[in-house]
Amino acid sequence: MLAAGTTTSLVLAEGQAHAQAFRRGESAPRPSASQQSPRADAGPLQLNVRRFPDAVELVIEGAGASPQLQQSTTPSGWQGRLVLAAPSGLRSGPQQLSFPELGLQSVSLAGSGTSYLLQVDAAPGMTLGRPVVSSDGRDLILTFASPVPQARLQVNRPNLTQPGAVPLPTYAPPLQPRAVAPPLGDMAVGTMTMRAPGYLNVSGPPVTMTLRNAPAKDALMALAQLGGYGFAYVEDPVSSQGAPGTTPSPGSRPISVAFRNESYATAINTTLLSAGLQGKREGNVIFAGPNALGSGIGPQVSRVYRLNQVGPNAAADYLANLGATITKTDTILTSVTSGVTESELVARSNASQTTQTQAVTQVREFGASRGPLVGLRATTDTRLGTITMIGSPSIVAIGEQYLKQLDLRQRQVALSLKILDVDLGNNSEFDNSFAIRWGDTFIVNDRGSLLGAFGRALPPAFRPNLAQVNPSAGFSDPAPNPGLAYPENEFFNFLRAQIISRNTKLLASPTLILQENASLLRGGSETGVTEVEDDVAQGIRDISIDSPIGRRRANEGVVRVGTNVVVNYENVATEGTVGCTPELATAGLVLGARVEKIDDNGFVTFTLSPSVSAVVDQQPAPEGCGAPLNILTIRSLDTGALRVRDGQTLILTGVISDFTRSEVSKWPILGDIPLIGQFFRATTNQREKRELVIMVTPRIINDDDGGMFGYGFQPSSNTVRDLLGAPGAPGS
Repeated sequence: MLAAGTTTSLVLAEGQAHAQAFRRGESAPRPSASQQSPRADAGPLQLNVRRFPDAVELVIEGAGASPQLQQSTTPSGWQGRLVLAAPSGLRSGPQQLSFPELGLQSVSLAGSGTSYLLQVDAAPGMTLGRPVVSSDGRDLILTFASPVPQARLQVNRPNLTQPGAVPLPTYAPPLQPRAVAPPLGDMAVGTMTMRAPGYLNVSGPPVTMTLRNAPAKDALMALAQLGGYGFAYVEDPVSSQGAPGTTPSPGSRPISVAFRNESYATAINTTLLSAGLQGKREGNVIFAGPNALGSGIGPQVSRVYRLNQVGPNAAADYLANLGATITKTDTILTSVTSGVTESELVARSNASQTTQTQAVTQVREFGASRGPLVGLRATTDTRLGTITMIGSPSIVAIGEQYLKQLDLRQRQVALSLKILDVDLGNNSEFDNSFAIRWGDTFIVNDRGSLLGAFGRALPPAFRPNLAQVNPSAGFSDPAPNPGLAYPENEFFNFLRAQIISRNTKLLASPTLILQENASLLRGGSETGVTEVEDDVAQGIRDISIDSPIGRRRANEGVVRVGTNVVVNYENVATEGTVGCTPELATAGLVLGARVEKIDDNGFVTFTLSPSVSAVVDQQPAPEGCGAPLNILTIRSLDTGALRVRDGQTLILTGVISDFTRSEVSKWPILGDIPLIGQFFRATTNQREKRELVIMVTPRIINDDDGGMFGYGFQPSSNTVRDLLGAPGAPGS
């Protein structure tokens, strides 16, 4: 009997002997060497079967990451058409299996190229349901529930003499493919092989020694003498001047070691490691101590490196994490303010406020105690962007390799943006005006308003209203009916209908070239632009119009197109007087962009914050201030981090504002009559629909050596070559 979870596969050409061996749990006979001839359609596809107590799994190995399976039910069981993403083949040719004891009469797999047919027939009297389909990215797995006998009586008819649950037919619905991790991209890897910085390359006789609680420097001195080397212990100046009761010197630390025919280099390096000391060989002398790698009498080299991309302070911090000792000069500014505040200064003009600033300069050293650069000293110069390294030639060479791998060019991307603001307006007006006179009765329909005058004179209270219809009418008593000026028994009508359609758009097509450099700009301001959360809360873009740089970080850019309008006033007290300082905002288009990452696989991660605003109303300015305040209507979109491949276009749309207003003025009753009622009413429909569409296409700038710009560029104009003194220019 085959154990649960066992995997096997059989080939049709091997016949029934394989199937019988499988049912007995024995290994299938292997074909002879003459039978193992290569097949023309050999491939990675293979059918395997796994048996479980309540299910049977068919595993198609080598199906790939995205196979397609078309299922159908046949009178004898189930079949599936498997379509692969890439052409393949059967590893052992067409396969057919038979497991009657499992309820499977036959299982077969055949096909070639990208199309294969999988047929599963149930045993006589058995029913076979659809399988649960899953994939692990490499294999396709079909899980069939154990076939059940076909019901010969009424389905789900309970047995009243046998208590218990009513059996139901089993059915497992198809599931989604198994979870597969997202694809991984390429990574730029810089590899450097180096020896351990504290390893002593010495030679000597084999060592057999046993020490227990012996001082470390005595044990090292004995080993040095055994190998014929001189020995010097270099004490740490800080620990040697320690006060009584402090931690003892590492050289006096007791150690316990035992060697038996151990190599000399292993013995002395193991002793250094046990004592927590550093070792260094110069000539025939071994130096040992807490900071022996930074000391010595051998030659040292000093090199100054001018960095191209990375900042000197960032490079120094990176080297310090690897064990280098970095020396920096810090200037600390301390400001002390005494006196009254500015608001109190306005109220009391005789008071004063004094601020004293003091600068304190201090030199500090820092660095990790372990790492491949222990023994290297470095300092920086931010004015020239240089870093100076001092140490032995070997350790300086290692630090130089780290700087070369660190000083890589930061990638740049050109964000091609297209901003489209579509404004669709559709206004329709329909109104009818008429007048009619019968004797002393005068009826007027003024754009849906009913006006009527009866008699030859008008009541005094309504004379102003009728004067609007006939301004030439006088107001002296008695005032005549203005309709008497019109001919009698005549009808006058005026019909007006119009449809006004507007289609405007605001189009900007800027291209922003940004780096993945998130450092603060040297001339920027932290308050030049608020963050996205502040923009949403305030409802306006708080961009300083006086700042030459719109954004505060190097990987950010901003485009502003519009008019600066006053949106608020701030009261500022100066020399005892209170003035109004206007706060301006842009009425128009504001687009901010930030590049987060440009990876090695051609993907660009960035964020966008487009906003379109317009003045819709004004309010009076506060007393003493000038221009009125402007009320802005704003449509903005602040995206999260978006990842787009180089050259692909991302379209952001759906920022829509739809405004509809309908106004109807009509006669009572008559204005509601179908068809005829339109002559007794005036209708005005106004609709405005605006939509903001943003299209962005990132293109990574290729600035490798040999590019078109920046490398070997020659000006084409003779005048420019003369000005620059370029080689080949006339007179050069």
